[in-house]
Amino acid sequence: MIDLVSALPALEAKIRRLSALLAPCDRIGIAFSGGVDSSLLAWFAHAWLKKKVFVFFAESGFASGSDRRNAARVAEEIGLPLEIVPVDVFSIEALRDNHPRRCYFCKKEMLSRIRMKAAESGCDILFDGSHAGDALGYRPGKQALEESGVVSPLAEAGLDKDDIRRISRIARLSTWDRPTQSCLATRIPYGVRLTAELLSAVDRGEDFLRTLGCAQVRVRVHGELARIEVDPPSLHVIMRDGNRTEVIRVIKALGFKFVTVDLAGFRSGSWDEDLH
Repeated sequence: MIDLVSALPALEAKIRRLSALLAPCDRIGIAFSGGVDSSLLAWFAHAWLKKKVFVFFAESGFASGSDRRNAARVAEEIGLPLEIVPVDVFSIEALRDNHPRRCYFCKKEMLSRIRMKAAESGCDILFDGSHAGDALGYRPGKQALEESGVVSPLAEAGLDKDDIRRISRIARLSTWDRPTQSCLATRIPYGVRLTAELLSAVDRGEDFLRTLGCAQVRVRVHGELARIEVDPPSLHVIMRDGNRTEVIRVIKALGFKFVTVDLAGFRSGSWDEDLH
């Protein structure tokens, strides 16, 4: 077994704090996305502390196909069965209408469904992968976590994203350098009605761009225009001869009339910039 404290002495206090937070729990439920944070939490509880762990993935129209596949792969890598929890996001008016507090309503519904599944599995507590840095920025979903009684031990231990990536790398988790992900609804401006067809078009467009080698991708929707955000090193990939023509063809085939690339590159939460 890897000695995390010896490998990361600068994080000793945080690692010991995380261990102390999880120690009283026998059967742990985790709202699991397969991202950097929830994956480390699941690994830490299961492989490091030898706890009985259940991981729950919220299956909804807001989750991309790549996220679903990745969550299943990572759960298997950790050695845990992934439990799928169906959530009908399009049945909820505030979600269909894409309210600025969409994240709150969505998180509230998903956590309610996951809590029921966790209770059926006999879990003592339900955790999520929020970390210390999540207190920054516009995050209405945080209120839903508090109201739902979900505990965020990574945040309580003071671990931020950089800490989590460092521990994940030592733990040899494949997620240690995975780009930050978000739900498909974040590609659509607030107030624009969300449909399964629109989000599917975004999902397929982003999947295609990843096949070109773009690490971080967003296809933002402005009516008939698709605005592509990628990490700056990937800009030349899109503009390369042959790729540019194919990007235009594929994105237009998904129903968009215009295709543009944002020279500012990928920015997490770019729709939220006007809310501050």
